[in-house]
Order: sequence, then C-alpha cells, then structure tokens
Amino acid sequence: MKTQKTPANLAVSERYLVEGPLARGLWRFAFPFMLAFLLQALYGAVDLFVVGLNGDAAAVSAVSIGAQTLHALIGVVVGFSVGGVVYIGYNVGANDNDGVSRAIGATSTFFGVAALILTPLIVFGTNFLLDAMRTPPEALDFARQYFFVCACGFPLIVGCNVVAAIYRGLGDSRTPVYFVAVACAVNIIADLILVLGFNLGPFGAAVATVGAQAVSFFYAVWLLKNGRFSFKLRFSDFFPKFGSISRIVKVGSPLALQDALVNVSFLIILAIVNEMGVAASAGLGVAERAIGFLMLPAASFGTAVATATAQNLGAALPKRALASFLYGTAFSLAFGLVFWTLCQICPETVARIFADDAEIARQGALYLRSFALDYICVAFVFNFNGYFCGCGKTLVALAHGSLATLAARIPLSYLFSRPEDATLYEVGFAAPLASVVSIVVCVGYFAWLRRGVQNAPVSDPKEEKPDASPETPLADASQPIDAF
Repeated sequence: MKTQKTPANLAVSERYLVEGPLARGLWRFAFPFMLAFLLQALYGAVDLFVVGLNGDAAAVSAVSIGAQTLHALIGVVVGFSVGGVVYIGYNVGANDNDGVSRAIGATSTFFGVAALILTPLIVFGTNFLLDAMRTPPEALDFARQYFFVCACGFPLIVGCNVVAAIYRGLGDSRTPVYFVAVACAVNIIADLILVLGFNLGPFGAAVATVGAQAVSFFYAVWLLKNGRFSFKLRFSDFFPKFGSISRIVKVGSPLALQDALVNVSFLIILAIVNEMGVAASAGLGVAERAIGFLMLPAASFGTAVATATAQNLGAALPKRALASFLYGTAFSLAFGLVFWTLCQICPETVARIFADDAEIARQGALYLRSFALDYICVAFVFNFNGYFCGCGKTLVALAHGSLATLAARIPLSYLFSRPEDATLYEVGFAAPLASVVSIVVCVGYFAWLRRGVQNAPVSDPKEEKPDASPETPLADASQPIDAF
C-alpha cells in the first residue's frame, strides 16, 4: 500500500515544534527568524546610515519619514500574512499535504492581487501621504524622491514577505534568512555605489532598496520552486475557492488592522515630533531604527509561538501550545531586561550606531531612555499575540491594539510634546504606557479563555464538506472550537 509522505519527510516543513523538547524547538525557530529580522532591520538602517555620512539632517529626516510611511503600509501586508502562516501551519500539524498546497496557493494569489491593486494607489498618493506626515519643508523634496521610488517597488516588497510567511507556516524559519541576507548584501553594495560614489542621496538609497528587493524576491521564488516537498503544488491551487481566501482574511484582517493602527500611530507621533524641529525628527528616526533591532527577540519568539501554537493545535496538543507561550514569554522577558539596562547606561552610544551627528544622536538617546520600558512590556504583548493568533483568536489583538493606540499612545504622545520645554524623553513614555493597556486586556482575555472555552485550532475542512453542525465534535463545547 502506498503511504503518504508526512511533513517529517520534508526538507523544509519540519515537526520539531510538535515533537521533541519544546524550549529547544522554539529557539530553533526563533533564532533564524531573529537573524532574518536583524538583517531586515540592518537593511533599513543602511539607507539611513549611508545617507547620514554625506547628507545633512534634512536628508536623514527625509529617509526616516519615507521609510516609516512605507513601513506602515507594509505592516498591513504583514498582518494579513499571519493568516497565511496560521492556515499553512495548522495543515502541517495535521499532516494534510493537500491542505498545505491549497493554503500556499490561496496565500500567494491573495497577496499577488492585493499588491497589484495597492501599488498604483500608493505611488500616486506620494504627495498626499508626505503632506499628511507634516514633513519639514527642508526635507520634503528628498522625502518625495525616496518614497516614490520605493513605492514603485511595493510588489517586490510584498512578494518577499509572502514567501517568508509561507516558509514560516511550514515550520522553516531558516530559509527566509537566505533571501533576506541577499537583499541586505545587495542594498549595502548599491548604497555605497549610488549614495557615496555617485552622491545621489535619498534617491540613490531608494533605487538601491528597490533593486535589492528585486534580487531577493526572484531568489526567494527560485528557492521555493526548487524546494523538496512531500506535497505538490497544483496549478488549480492558485485559483482558490472563496473558503480558502476567507480563512486567510478572517485570521489576518484583525492583525492587519491592528498593524495599520500601530503604524499609523508611529506616523502620527512622527508628525507630532516633526513640529519639534528637524533635529528631533531625525533623532526619532534614528531611535526607531535602534528600537527595530532591540525588539527583535520578542518579535521572533512571538512569531515562533504563533507557528508552534497553530501546529500543535493541528496535532491536537493544546497543552504543548500553551507551554510554547510560557517559554516564549520567559525568553523575551530576559532579553527585554537586558535591553532596558543598556538604554539606561549608554543610550547615546546606541543612537550613534545609526547617526554620526552628535545632536541627532543626543535626540535619539533621549527617546531611547524613556521608551526602553517597552522592551519589558512587549515580552508579554508579542507572545500573547502569538498564542492568540495561533489559536485563530485574532480579534483580541485588534481590540487591545486599537485601545492602546487610540486611547493611550497617540493622545499621550501629543500631551507629552505640548509643553514648551518638552523633549523626546517625555514623548518616549507614551509607548510603554500604551503597552500596559494591551497587557491588561490580554491577561483578562487569557483568564477568560482558561476558565471557559478551549482555544481553537484553525481547521481546514475540505471545500466540499458541510460546516460543523451540532452533531459534530467541533460544535461540542468540550472540544476545541473551529476558529473559522
């Protein structure tokens, strides 16, 4: 009798999050993911650093504003991509190869269409977005050049993020490191040639960014096409039925909205700080780059927890899914305490990694010192989000993210910036205070879940099967409920 290959036979899709020591499995997933995030953060920081070597504060501010605005738009895509990660991961845990191929096809098609629709809107909205950001007049032309070129490459950026999401849903966090590393290397070389060699400033940095994304995307697709899998992608998988798309949207849309709110809050805060002067604007940009690096461990373990939870619920191991959350939180908290200490002892040294200008570094250090409390807070927030998302419970992420953003971070940032003698130090406290709001909501929801209904696995019923009825196990309150 012919036996079906399982993910245990795959070169890419692995079951170490479902079988074996869980703590080691989380590190095995999180470390390459952390490295990929590190390279991505370095990738973004290179533009800022190289432009700062032969440009003034206006050029640095322009790259910072353009990059932050684009990052806010990419955040929506990343939020939706979690829907694909969870959809793929559940089928991996359930050893359903047909389900895995359907999930990959649906994920690819959904984001391909989305990129084609969004790109012209972003390109032609360049002036509107930069005006809404209250870009300082002296930085406006540079910001327009940088953002317009990067916006033209938006489909490539989406493509790289989606291929990475596919691999992570399969349980492979190592392969995305390869194509992120390629992008980083190409971007550094191109920045040195175009910005320092030809003195093209922010425009040259943007061209380098888009070129690097193009090389990275085509390399990523080549890796996926030539990977050895036990499942077989069929042409029909890329013409998914509505049910497959709805699964991605149902899990991903709350996270996309949450990420949109969070990133919009960053942009609003940047707009608020822009009124404090170009040095403060550039200092905030430098601080945000440093923060991107220092948030990597918590973000990495949060993603590992999401994948581990989805796979273990697919394998009917809810206690192991819960244990992944506890381990991820503990590991993230250890890193957070170290980074908080670092930002109290030598914040200006950290800021100077991304800016050679003494005043810009001083401004960035002010923000880092107060913001640093958030490194401790997000150890809880990111891992709560990972656990809830792996269970398909993404609405709670939207709920606490919206509350923290709209009721705390934005209004507090505005209030802290209003006094005449206000500095970035006061503005920085808004972030950890907002995270406390998220923690309170997450703890309350988590306690409610543990008392009542079990967290849900992300089911992938065959398209032709009817929905769960009162006679099916999914409708039984004693069983895990269907998140979709």
